[in-house]
Amino acid sequence: MEEKVIKCSECEYCRESRPIGNTRSNFTCEHPDNEYIRKYYREHRITKAEGFIGFGKRYSEEVPIKTSPAWCPRKKA
Repeated sequence: MEEKVIKCSECEYCRESRPIGNTRSNFTCEHPDNEYIRKYYREHRITKAEGFIGFGKRYSEEVPIKTSPAWCPRKKA
């Protein structure tokens, strides 16, 4: 059985925001199953903001990662 690669850039829950005056966008996951993300962060002792995907390049709207992170709720069985 072939596993489908999940890409944040193609996901409906990936959100981009660029604060006024900033040159880089912030990308976050706004999946409705945020409890799964919270639990994953707690179990793996991740201290960054929950659901944070990364910062984009200057003046770019391109998602900074190729595939979804390990904590992606769409990856769970």
